[in-house]
Amino acid sequence: MALLGTWGTACGDPCGEAEDRLVQMGELPCNMTNADGVWESHPLPPIADEQCYWFEFRGCSKYEIEHPLGQTPTLVVGYTSFDPDGSFSTLGSGNSFVIEGANDSTVTVRNAQNQLFYLRLVLE
Repeated sequence: MALLGTWGTACGDPCGEAEDRLVQMGELPCNMTNADGVWESHPLPPIADEQCYWFEFRGCSKYEIEHPLGQTPTLVVGYTSFDPDGSFSTLGSGNSFVIEGANDSTVTVRNAQNQLFYLRLVLE
């Protein structure tokens, strides 16, 4: 039994380098709003330009992400990938993509998993 107690603590912090912060529009250089008013934080793959790689969405972290819509979005969709270029992405769901709130200038999302993902956010 004593071995089990020391084994569990030897693993360290399971969340690694968690962070809670504001993500300003300047950190999303490839964001775009289409003619229908749909905002995208990043393009879909294939992505040739490294500056357009998806946002690093750290495990156990919360991000308040600025958007230019000027109104509270009625639809918040996240795509997650294990690769920064967004390849093999899927819709974010469950604890890997938790929507905590939205207003006319920001959306707050959380990655409650102990897993690094890369995020593409779409708002309407």
